Amino acid sequence: MTTNITSLSKIESILLSTLSAEGKNIFTINDASAVLEKGKTEIRNILSTLSKKSWIDRIERGRYLIVPLEAGVERKWSEDSFIIASHLIAPYTISYWSALSYWNLTEQIPRTVFVASTHRKFTEQKKIVSIPYRFITLLPEKFFGIKTIWINNKKVNITDPEKTIVDCLDHPEYCGGIVEAAKGIWNGIKDKNIDLKKVTKYAVRINNKAIFKRLGYLCEILGIKTEQSNTWQNNISKGYSLLDPTLPDKGNYMRKWKLRCNIDKYNLIEWKEH
Repeated sequence: MTTNITSLSKIESILLSTLSAEGKNIFTINDASAVLEKGKTEIRNILSTLSKKSWIDRIERGRYLIVPLEAGVERKWSEDSFIIASHLIAPYTISYWSALSYWNLTEQIPRTVFVASTHRKFTEQKKIVSIPYRFITLLPEKFFGIKTIWINNKKVNITDPEKTIVDCLDHPEYCGGIVEAAKGIWNGIKDKNIDLKKVTKYAVRINNKAIFKRLGYLCEILGIKTEQSNTWQNNISKGYSLLDPTLPDKGNYMRKWKLRCNIDKYNLIEWKEH
């Protein structure tokens, strides 16, 4: 049976087998140079050949992904998207809608991987092996609440459940809108996966008054009673904020929480009926 898997030369085989043995399925030009003890010009030529043979994929400048034998004759393969994200920028953390999904705070599985960093990426969006990546630049004071998880024996940074909720309330546009944030709060409380006292502590650190407004209103309409409500009320500003900044600036004003409710209550919690 014929296949389109092109054979490896001895030096190519040494490179890929060594990198794989070291757990470097994603590697840099420097990694390859260290294995083969050759100059970067020669290494680039070798990597170019491997890419043409479909044994590696270039995920960005100077960084490559090994395509293993399991990819089959069509050579279609992708490392876990969170692992790829961990190699794209530093420091980093998986965040917003991606973290919301990982912690089972929503049933939605976003196609885009959301990555937060204190460094600015040259491009805010990038597609790698058909997966879109979205980079969000945070101020250093907002870069906290990060946990380390393990995926395929690789360490990956991700915001903890409470920070994920606060981030989504801070920027609903990065989590699919305020409805997804509402789901996150409801599921987190129902499954005892979030601590509202910790959520409050994080919200104070971020210092965006709209977080307290959205949090208080959502808990109220979801029927979640908490002693934290008074703290949230004391931290709201006098001006009105949009409940969902991804939607048009219209709707009724909610005086208690200083919100303009630009999505009606039914559409906000309709998902609870299913």
